[in-house]
Amino acid sequence: MATSGKHVVLIEDDTDMHDVIRMMLEPVGYTLTCCTTGQEGVDTVRRERPDVILLDIMLSSPTEGFHLAYEMKKDEVLKDTPIIIISSIGQKMGMDFAKELGSDYVPVELFLEKPLDTQRLRESMEQVLEQRA
Repeated sequence: MATSGKHVVLIEDDTDMHDVIRMMLEPVGYTLTCCTTGQEGVDTVRRERPDVILLDIMLSSPTEGFHLAYEMKKDEVLKDTPIIIISSIGQKMGMDFAKELGSDYVPVELFLEKPLDTQRLRESMEQVLEQRA
């Protein structure tokens, strides 16, 4: 897995998830910046221009992550930055949001359900980076 120097911004309000994702990604060469609020996340993404954004949906509101994804995909500077949603919202609402990927409804590259599997997350990161290249 050739990830040397790849920067990821994680927008997730659960700091335990920050630690879990850090343990999943840093051993294979990713650099991770963690943000606990949507606004902090968007500001960080604009400032740091990461290679990938990992985005939770249920932040300060049950759908804030969707709104952040819309905002970033409409931004000329950020629109090509891949976004992977990591959320349990599909399970909680009984919906398969992955079917809506790339649409106006879910304008992201991938949707991963929590709990996350290390191998699946790493493969997903590699997939979106290859698509971007």
